[in-house]
Amino acid sequence: MTLDVAHTEYAGGGPGFALVRLSGAARTPVACRLAPPTLLIADGPSWRRLATVPGTELLHATPDGAPFTVAFEVPLHLALSDGAWWLEPGPEVADKAHDRRRLDELAGRAAALGAELAALRLRVDEAQAEPAPAPPIDALRPPEDPDAAPTPGAVRVPRRGRLRALRPSLPALLVATGALALGDAVATVVWQEPVSALWAAREQHALQDDLERLDAAYKTPAVAATAAAKKTTDPARTAQARIRALAHTLESRTTGGKPLGELRIPRLDARLIVVQGTGSAALRSGPGHYSGTALPGQDGTVGIAGHRTTYGAPFRNLDALRRGDPITMTMPYGRFVYRVEGTRIVKPQDVSSLRAIGRQRLVLTACHPLYSAAERLVVIARLEQATPRGAAASTGPSRRGGGDAA
Repeated sequence: MTLDVAHTEYAGGGPGFALVRLSGAARTPVACRLAPPTLLIADGPSWRRLATVPGTELLHATPDGAPFTVAFEVPLHLALSDGAWWLEPGPEVADKAHDRRRLDELAGRAAALGAELAALRLRVDEAQAEPAPAPPIDALRPPEDPDAAPTPGAVRVPRRGRLRALRPSLPALLVATGALALGDAVATVVWQEPVSALWAAREQHALQDDLERLDAAYKTPAVAATAAAKKTTDPARTAQARIRALAHTLESRTTGGKPLGELRIPRLDARLIVVQGTGSAALRSGPGHYSGTALPGQDGTVGIAGHRTTYGAPFRNLDALRRGDPITMTMPYGRFVYRVEGTRIVKPQDVSSLRAIGRQRLVLTACHPLYSAAERLVVIARLEQATPRGAAASTGPSRRGGGDAA
């Protein structure tokens, strides 16, 4: 099977990512359906694999080449880099349920069409048997006098007394509405936007349950076998190898908006569930992991973005962090402690802080200043300690030190 890409275009984007749309033709010797493809982008010595945006349908493939269009959320630092891009076809999918639904849909449409034809034939037969008398010409002509009484065919429309009774209270209703709007604005300036904050709180509560199930899944024998298969001959590096293997598994299996782990920032009294992706839908639930950057335990930079005024404002006070402050990321396979090295204010298009620099670090980003997206606030932290959890657990913690704020 082959995917011939004929056209690539940038179709918008969001905080930290560009929406890239690829169009072309899918060819296979025999007509079939394929799972959505994967976009591979070179990131220094390694490759980043990006899944299509949520909701992408299966691809049709034919010997002559069936057209397809897919979209990816590409991190800005990868979109601006010179690394090679590859599109990897998805596996063939047996979609018997889809074919059965199509057949049921066609059968239903055929039955409905037959019923409509039968009803139409009956109406034609009745019209031919008893032609309806033509209405009087005067009944069709509107009255020439605009003040004339209703025509005989008109019917009275009743008016409910309850609607008329509301008229005196309309000014008070408008005043109350204005007060609510003013209260919302004050709450947004002093604290955060209240309506979206309620939404984010509900989403975080639901994500907590999902994260607990994810933690339980990473203690199963099947996942443990995956970690064991990645052991090295050097005992000192066994724990790190297990962590990297499980981080890769989590990265490949987690789609946009799904939970990855928990972020704790003691100075901000923040305990937040981090989801995959930085699209608008994902960031409504909480801080989002930049797709294409590393996960904790992988070599490179872990990038996380969050709102400052809406949807719970998880990073509202991010500028309060100081050098040496601890930040903890708890993943299903390990707990990672970082120490803040410094902060930066950069332009939105400056994504240099998200690039891999040869060591493990954490980067938090948010819009700056408050109520504006003119700049980006960037907090950089170095990895201080990594402790395996779940299937990656070993005899003791793995430590790393050093680093700079680059």
